[in-house]
Amino acid sequence: MKAQAAPIAPGRNGVIRVLTKENRNYYTVEDVMNLLGVKQSKAYDIMRSLRKELIASGRLIEEYPAGRVPKRYFDSRCGID
Repeated sequence: MKAQAAPIAPGRNGVIRVLTKENRNYYTVEDVMNLLGVKQSKAYDIMRSLRKELIASGRLIEEYPAGRVPKRYFDSRCGID
């Protein structure tokens, strides 16, 4: 007998859960700009340097999407509770 796939909610195109800003585990450049009060180019510089630190320490793979930085690491490095 063939196993049946779980039913997909109508109108969600197979999406199981929709991520909101609050339940994501990463920050985008817009988030960094708002948190630190810097311009876009400075936010990208900060994110780039944090990504390099994480990759060098082996805590992040290079394939992790560019333009995103893990919330936990960002918060700890920037002193955000």
